[in-house]
Amino acid sequence: MDAGIYVENLFKRYPKGSEVLHGVDLRIPKGAFFTLLGPNGAGKTTLIKILTALMDADSGTFSVAGFDPRLHFQEVQRRMGVASQSNEVDLSETPAHLLTFQGRLFGMSAADAAARAVELLTAFHLDGEKDKKASTLSGGNLRRLHCALALVHRPEILFLDEPTVGMDPMARDTFWNVITRLNREEGVTVFLTTQYLEEADKHASEMALMLAGKIVYAGAIAGFKKWVNPADNLSLDESYLEYVKRETMI
Repeated sequence: MDAGIYVENLFKRYPKGSEVLHGVDLRIPKGAFFTLLGPNGAGKTTLIKILTALMDADSGTFSVAGFDPRLHFQEVQRRMGVASQSNEVDLSETPAHLLTFQGRLFGMSAADAAARAVELLTAFHLDGEKDKKASTLSGGNLRRLHCALALVHRPEILFLDEPTVGMDPMARDTFWNVITRLNREEGVTVFLTTQYLEEADKHASEMALMLAGKIVYAGAIAGFKKWVNPADNLSLDESYLEYVKRETMI
């Protein structure tokens, strides 16, 4: 197991016995920009919750940054950042306070936490919102704040579950400038789920496709396109739609 993300034969069953994850296997090396694709209900968020110790698996082996989150949660917590689908933010506080407080929770000094807050407010173009209550922020700005909070402690691995939902095109551009710089310049491993396949096609290089809790393809995005239709030069969006329609008989 290396310092990336490792998953072997992972199962998760609903209480009544039906399975939501069916023997999932994944190898995501350190520093990769990886995207997990699949329709709603495929099991993507369930997998992220298991990898980030928010949900138990029924069986299987997995590690994040070289540690099993079930056994070494504090070690993994220091190394990973998580931006979930829901904006889990205290709406009564300001962005500046929330980012500074997050830094303090991770053991930063008051000065370092405040400096990191300023750095992230600037990077995400939230300077003008820093002293407003989070409850007054637009949906897109709230989403950016939620993602910024996942970065305060400079994680090695970043889980992004539908991160740009609600962002306008300019906000999405700002967001991706931050994330791609972290990946390319600082070697942060990115684990992304998104329904905006043009974003995945542009920024990620590795992918897996999940259907009904099973990984049906894992590898390079370029390889997936050729695997679906070697004869045509299809985009990821077109390749995904062609494959999913074919396999689900839509």
